[in-house]
Amino acid sequence: QQQQQQQQRRQQQGKVTVKYDRKELRKRLVLEEWIVEQLSELYGCQEEEMPEVEIDIDDLLERTSEEERALKLQESLVDCYKPTEEFVSELLTRIRGMRKLSPPQKNVL
Repeated sequence: QQQQQQQQRRQQQGKVTVKYDRKELRKRLVLEEWIVEQLSELYGCQEEEMPEVEIDIDDLLERTSEEERALKLQESLVDCYKPTEEFVSELLTRIRGMRKLSPPQKNVL
């Protein structure tokens, strides 16, 4: 009976717990802020006025080589009239060693 009460209490506390890798999330957030800053400079405007530029970090991390990653970035920046090589090179350096952010783990109690 005590075991049954504990089980009921656990169910009342919530059925799902979500675990995030906070350190990885923080690194990703810092990187994304840096990207927005750099794109603002490259496009010469504020974030709100910036053209739609999609840089998917997880997608980049899935690429097998630096060349593939660089090509993918160049495609995303095709509308930029300023040189992008420095940005691309720096971004590739910054994502080295990062892991893909997998969806949060869900543990049912």
